[in-house]
Amino acid sequence: MFDNLKKLMELKKTMTEVKKRLDEMVIKVESPAKNFEMTISGSQQVKEMKVLTDLKNLSKEEAEKDLAELFNKAVRDSQAMAAQAMGGLANLGL
Repeated sequence: MFDNLKKLMELKKTMTEVKKRLDEMVIKVESPAKNFEMTISGSQQVKEMKVLTDLKNLSKEEAEKDLAELFNKAVRDSQAMAAQAMGGLANLGL
């Protein structure tokens, strides 16, 4: 019983450390058409959005498509970053 409690305490400590690390990790992602840039954390919090082009040159549909692709890429990349950061959790033996 005490072994399980100890393991749970270790897991909680590790999860807290991983969350802190994920909050501090950031990546910049550029949209496919290079109209927008997003900075996102490993915990999938958008930190910054930038418009890299004159929006007058884009149709509404082009802007919407580029933004959707940007968000999808940012989410995928942040998930991959999170998975890598949490890779050590499998070794806790719970």
